[in-house]
Amino acid sequence: MKRWRHLLVALLVVPALTLYIIAAMVLSQYITGFSGVIDLVYYIIAGLAWIPGAAIVIRWLADNEAH
Repeated sequence: MKRWRHLLVALLVVPALTLYIIAAMVLSQYITGFSGVIDLVYYIIAGLAWIPGAAIVIRWLADNEAH
């Protein structure tokens, strides 16, 4: 059984994503407020930047489940 990987992902991804959200919120205090365009660009980048990391973890999990 390879269910330990699911537990590992749950135990590591949720705290990592929480830390990412906190870091993005702290960084936004220094970046936003100058211009609406800068705010928009920052929030788009910050909102999508976590996806490649999560995709790597999900791909690792899926590849190991397939074997």
